[in-house]
Amino acid sequence: MNQVGRKIKELRESQGMTQIDLAHLAGVHNSLISKIESGHTVGSLQTLQKLASALVVPVSVLVSEGDSQSDM
Repeated sequence: MNQVGRKIKELRESQGMTQIDLAHLAGVHNSLISKIESGHTVGSLQTLQKLASALVVPVSVLVSEGDSQSDM
């Protein structure tokens, strides 16, 4: 799992969302969420913006090197 995927998963789970929930809110396919969280892809900037919006965090939280919980 890559850092971006790890942060997305942590944020998603901390908000009580499934991958399907996040995909629905972000307007992407749930298989893309799975691929990002497992590190098979990072996702485009547009996708990361959609995910950040759905998770109610700035994109910088997803791509920063710090702990996702302390970055918010």
